Amino acid sequence: MKEEVFIGGWTRRRLRECGQNERHAIWKRARALHSAEGNHLARAVELLGLAYLEPEPLGPEDPLLMAMREIVASPAARSAAIEATLDGLPAMAGIDTLLHEGLGERYRLEPAAAPTAQALVGELMRSLGYVEAGRKDLPQRCVARSGVFWKAPSPAAGPAQPAGDG
Repeated sequence: MKEEVFIGGWTRRRLRECGQNERHAIWKRARALHSAEGNHLARAVELLGLAYLEPEPLGPEDPLLMAMREIVASPAARSAAIEATLDGLPAMAGIDTLLHEGLGERYRLEPAAAPTAQALVGELMRSLGYVEAGRKDLPQRCVARSGVFWKAPSPAAGPAQPAGDG
């Protein structure tokens, strides 16, 4: 019996052989087609039972992760995150620009970069005493599409304590 071939020449066997990042990209492109063939391929990826929804996170020794950590830990990033929050935007809006300026295409083209940046910004904001207050879309200039909106710590809470493990 011949294996079913989906749009783009994909088969279930080939989809299983792909890594998580590639499956994510295939699923995302298929959904973006807004066609019966694209939906059929996206559904095949979903039914495989393998990870596809998010790209694999950057490894702890990944040079891009190390560079991102350095940028997010900078005083400029802290100021940018707080300023964005005071302007009614997610903190990520301020830091996304710094990451894009500092890392260029390495940040823009890596599928796991934006989710990793979101996590790093979350660690920063929690360490400053901020609490999550929902999600908002980011400005068009940003690589990330949305981010967490943070609520300022209440004055009665006292100074923020550094977060433990994130």
